[in-house]
Amino acid sequence: MPRSSRSAPPARPLYQRIADRLQAELDKGRIAPGDRLPAERLLADRFGVNRQTVRQALQLLRDRGMVTTGRRGTRAAAVPAALPQQVIDTTPGAPEGLEDALGVLRTAPAPVDISCLLGLTPGTPTLVHQRVEQAPGDQLADATSYFSPVALAEIPRLAEHRRSSPEPHRGNLRGLYQWMIDADLRPHRRDTIDLTPVHDPRPAADRAKLTIRRTIADQHGRVLEITDLQLPPGPAQLVYDFALPSA
Repeated sequence: MPRSSRSAPPARPLYQRIADRLQAELDKGRIAPGDRLPAERLLADRFGVNRQTVRQALQLLRDRGMVTTGRRGTRAAAVPAALPQQVIDTTPGAPEGLEDALGVLRTAPAPVDISCLLGLTPGTPTLVHQRVEQAPGDQLADATSYFSPVALAEIPRLAEHRRSSPEPHRGNLRGLYQWMIDADLRPHRRDTIDLTPVHDPRPAADRAKLTIRRTIADQHGRVLEITDLQLPPGPAQLVYDFALPSA
C-alpha cells in the first residue's frame, strides 16, 4: 500500500500548550482575578518541564493580557466584578488553527445601528476587528468588533492598531480588557442574545440564526466596543459562569 506524501503537522511547542492549559483555568475561574499563580518551581513540577519552559508559558500569558507579574509574583489579570466570564475549555487544545487566529484589523464604517450606539455619524470609519472566536459552550463564531471614538482616544494600546489606510492588517487584541483597565476604565459587559428565524425554501430546512451582541461600556456608561458574534445554524448551548459577591 503506497504511503501518503503528506506529513503530520508539527506539534505545537510545549510552552504554548502549557499556556493554553493555564488560560483554560483562568477562563473557568479556577484561578480568580487577582489571585497568585503557583510559583514557577511548582508549575515546573506539575507539568514535568524545566522552569525556562514555564517562564515562556507565563510570558505568553502576559502577552495575551491574562496575567501580570510584579514583585510579589504572577497574578491573574484583574477583571471587574461586573464582567461575566465565559466558560471556555481549551484543553486538550483549541480547534486547529484557532490559537493563531488573531484576526484582521481594518478601518471601515460600522453598520448604521452600531454607529449610532458608538456615537459615530453613520458612514464614519472606525477600527474594526474581525476574527473567529469561541462563544460560550465551545462553539466557534464569526466575531466582528467595532470601537467608539472614546475607546480610541482613551486606550493608547488600542489606538496603536488604527491606521489611516483601509487595507486590512493582522493584529492581536487579546489584552484588550486589561488595556481598558490600564487606561483607568472599568469595563462592564452586556451580552444580548438574538434568536431570529431564518426561512430556507428547502423542506424541513428552516432554522434559527443565533447572534450574540456584546456591548462594552465604561464606568460612565460610555460605549467602548460593540461585538457581534454570529453562530452557525444548529443546536447551541450557551454557558455563562458568574462570580456572585459575598454577603
